[in-house]
Amino acid sequence: MAVGATAAEGGAWGIAVLAAYLIRRTPGQSLADYLATRVFADVELDEVKPDPTDVAGFDAFMQRYRRALPVQRAAVEYG
Repeated sequence: MAVGATAAEGGAWGIAVLAAYLIRRTPGQSLADYLATRVFADVELDEVKPDPTDVAGFDAFMQRYRRALPVQRAAVEYG
């Protein structure tokens, strides 16, 4: 994954970029190509690699979360 200086700008910036893509793309141009050639063409990016400990922790969390989904469904059905 690569992260640019504008990474902290969040969702509003992303929606604006999507709107610009819809208006300014060339016919048949993919979003990935538009981002690479128009939005991030002159941006310096830093490559970020996930910490294996964080990945393992997230995987454990997701396993517990998925196992608990039936409890949530039951609470909605019987609540």
